[in-house]
Amino acid sequence: MKRILIVLTCMVCLLDASYIYAESVKFEEIVVVATREREDIIRVPANVTVITAEDIEMSGVSQITELLRSEAGLTVTNTAGSSPTGITVEARGFNNGGGNGGRTLVLIDGRKANDADSSIPDWASIPLDNIDRVEIIRGPATAIYGDSAMASVINIISKKGMGRPTAAIRAEAGSWQKFDTKLTLQGSTKEFSYFIFGNHNEEDGFRDRSNFRAQNYTGKFSYLLTPKVELMMKTGVHTDERELPGSLTEDDIVSVGRRGSATASEDDSDKDQFNIDLGISIIPDEYNSLSTLFYFNHDGTGSLSSIPGSGTTSIDDDEKDFSLTQRYTTTHPIMGKENKATIGIDLLQEEVDSDSLSNYPDPLFPYIQEQTTNLKRKSLGLYLHDEYSISKKILLGGGIRFDRVLFDFSNKILDVVTGITSRDKGARDFSMFSPKVYTTVLLNDNISTYLSYAKTFRLPNRDELTGFWGFTPELDPEKGENIEAGIKTFFGTKFRGGVTIYHMKVEDEILLMPPNAGEFAFGQNENFDKIVHRGLELTTETKVFPGISLSGNYALIDTEIEKGPFKGSKLPITPKHSGSIAANIDMGYGFYLWNQARFAGKRYLANDLSNTFDKLPGFGVWDARLSYVRKGRSGSVATFLRIDNVLDKKYEEFGGIGGYPFGSRIGVYPSPDRSFAGGLTYTKEF
Repeated sequence: MKRILIVLTCMVCLLDASYIYAESVKFEEIVVVATREREDIIRVPANVTVITAEDIEMSGVSQITELLRSEAGLTVTNTAGSSPTGITVEARGFNNGGGNGGRTLVLIDGRKANDADSSIPDWASIPLDNIDRVEIIRGPATAIYGDSAMASVINIISKKGMGRPTAAIRAEAGSWQKFDTKLTLQGSTKEFSYFIFGNHNEEDGFRDRSNFRAQNYTGKFSYLLTPKVELMMKTGVHTDERELPGSLTEDDIVSVGRRGSATASEDDSDKDQFNIDLGISIIPDEYNSLSTLFYFNHDGTGSLSSIPGSGTTSIDDDEKDFSLTQRYTTTHPIMGKENKATIGIDLLQEEVDSDSLSNYPDPLFPYIQEQTTNLKRKSLGLYLHDEYSISKKILLGGGIRFDRVLFDFSNKILDVVTGITSRDKGARDFSMFSPKVYTTVLLNDNISTYLSYAKTFRLPNRDELTGFWGFTPELDPEKGENIEAGIKTFFGTKFRGGVTIYHMKVEDEILLMPPNAGEFAFGQNENFDKIVHRGLELTTETKVFPGISLSGNYALIDTEIEKGPFKGSKLPITPKHSGSIAANIDMGYGFYLWNQARFAGKRYLANDLSNTFDKLPGFGVWDARLSYVRKGRSGSVATFLRIDNVLDKKYEEFGGIGGYPFGSRIGVYPSPDRSFAGGLTYTKEF
C-alpha cells in the first residue's frame, strides 16, 4: 500500500506541475490500431498508448516486452529469467498463469502473430530493432479484429526505408554472456523503398540452463506503382534454440541458489519460422482507400519439459497459417457532417499437427502416453465500423462484426502402460456477433471524454480443445460484455494524461480446473460460468521544464469468480495494484539519461483458484540508462550503458502450484538480479 500511495502522490504532483507549464496547443497523434484506419488519438474511445522509435531508442531495452512491462493495465511475466523465452503479456486480469490462451491480439503490420495452438504470440521471434512504433489499445476490439482481441490489441509497425541509402551496425554486450549484433540497410527513392534487417543474439541467461541463441532476417519493400497504387512485400526468417530452467521450490533455492535449475538437463526448445506478407494499397482520391493483405506463416517447434521427480513431456508442432484481408474506407460527409466508414473481410486458415509423449513413470500410477493431434481452423470475418460527427464536439460511433469459424480436429492417444489406443475426432461450428457502440465528446481541442459498450469473445484454441490437458471438444467460446468510460487530456508536447474505468463480465471463461491436492492428475480446461474483470487505469506524462520529461501510470485490476466452486476467489498472477514512474533528462551535448521505477503488488500463485496459499510478494524495480549520440554530416555514432534492477532486488514475477501428485510442488521463477549492458551503433549515409 505504501508503494501505491507514493505512485499516486507523484502522479498528482506531475498533474499539478503540468498545468502550470502547459500551453493550450492541440496535440495530434495518429494511431491505426483502434479502427484499422488512421485516427487522431484524442478521438479514439479507448485507453491508447503509442511507443515510438525514439522512445525505444531512449529506453535502451533489447526486448519489446521490457517496454510493455511499464504500461498501465498490462501484466508481463517471464518464466526463463532474463532471456525472451516463456514470456506472456496480457491485459486487465487475464494473465492467470494457468496456461490458457491469450486474450491480447498482437499484430505485426496487420498480420496476426498469435500462435494457433496457444493463442499467444512468441515474443522471442519479434526483434525490437525492426520496430518503428507500437500501438496499444486496451479493452475489447473484437468488433474490428475478432478472435483474441478480448482484452487488448498490440499493433506492431515495422520500419520502412526512408531517405538516402543508409547502413547501420550495432553491437551490444552485457551480463550473463549476452552478445547481440545487428545490421540494417535502408533507403528510398521516389517510387521504391527498402528496409533490410538481420541480427544474431546469444546469451547464457540469468538462470542456469536458460541459454538462448537466435537469428532474425527480415526484408520490407514497397513500390509506388502509380501515385495512387502502392505495392508491399515483407518476408522474415527466425530460428532459435532455448533452454528451459523451470521453477524452484524453497528447498531448491537453498540447494542450488536463485540462479540454479532443478529441471532435467535436456529441457529445451527450438523454433524455425518463415513468413511472407504481400499487400496492395489503392487511394483513388481523398475520400476513399482500399487495401488488400495476404500472408503466409510456417512455424516448426520442438520442446522437452519436465516436472522434477515426476517425468517429462516432449512436443513437436508444425503450424501453417494463411490469411487474406481486404478493407475499404470512405470519408464522404453525410448531411454536411464528417463521417468515416470502414468495411472489411478477414479470411484465415490455420492448421497445426502435433506429436507428443508424456512420460511420468510413477510406480503406483504411471502415466505414459503417446498423443497425435491435428487441428484445422477456417474462419470468415465480416465487419463494419462507422463514426459520425453530430457536431464538431460530439462523435457517435459503432460497429459490428460477424465471425463464422469451423474447427476440424482429431486426436489419437496410445496408453503405453495398458497398450490401449483411443481415437477421437470431431468438428465444431461457431458463429459470433460482436457489436460496439460509443460516444466521444471533445470538450475542447485538448480534452475529450468517452463512453463505450461492447460485446466480445474468444474461441478455444488447439491446446484447450485437443492439447496436453486432455481432449475437451465441448468447450464453448468465452463471451464478455464490457462497459468503459474515460477522459483524455493533450496539451501540446507539455502534458498528456488520462483516466479509464471499465467493467467486463465474462461468461464461459476458460480456465484450467486444478485437481484436488494429492491427486495423481494434471487438471483439465473448463468453462467457468461467470468471472468479472473491473479496474482503473491512470496515465500521465509531462515536461515540467525544458529537457526534462516525467511520466507515470497506475492500474487497479480486480477480478472475481462469481459462480461455481471457487465463488468469491480472485484470479491468480495478475496483481491488483501496479504502476511505474519514469524521469527522462536531456542533459545536452548529446547525453540523455533515462530512469524508470515500476512496482507490482502481491498476487496469488498460478492454479491457486481457491486462494488458500500464500501470495507471491510484491516488488519494486529501478532501471536506468545513459546514452550519448554524436551526429555528423553523413552519419552518427551512438553508445549507451544500461543498468537493470539498479538496487539488486530479489523478486519473482511468476510462481505456481503443480507437481504430480498435484500440489506436491510450489515453485517460483526467480527474476533477474542487477545486470549491466552496453552498446555501440554506427550509422552511415551514402
